[in-house]
Amino acid sequence: MEHAYSVLMGIFATLLFLYGLLVTLTKDDKLIFRSYAAKMTDKKLYAKQFGKVIMIVATAPALSALVALFGEKFIIPALIVLIAGITGGIVIGTRIMPNDDEPGSKDE
Repeated sequence: MEHAYSVLMGIFATLLFLYGLLVTLTKDDKLIFRSYAAKMTDKKLYAKQFGKVIMIVATAPALSALVALFGEKFIIPALIVLIAGITGGIVIGTRIMPNDDEPGSKDE
């Protein structure tokens, strides 16, 4: 029970990473729940980039699990790593994702 957080975060990170890898390799926008890709002109590119973002975000729970392995005193730092990692992953993800709303897109 001592390492329950680390085990759960490790499993979650692994599943999230595998999901992102699956979406990236298959480039199938149907794997994206409530897909915004339906509005995109290049759905394969969207799926590929979305999968990459998911894999980036999956590093946050993985790092958090590693920090928590050091003991009970490191639970708060592990949560800080988790929140900062997810926030950083989302910020990086917004720069990676294609944006069809920009001027000069194929819809105009």
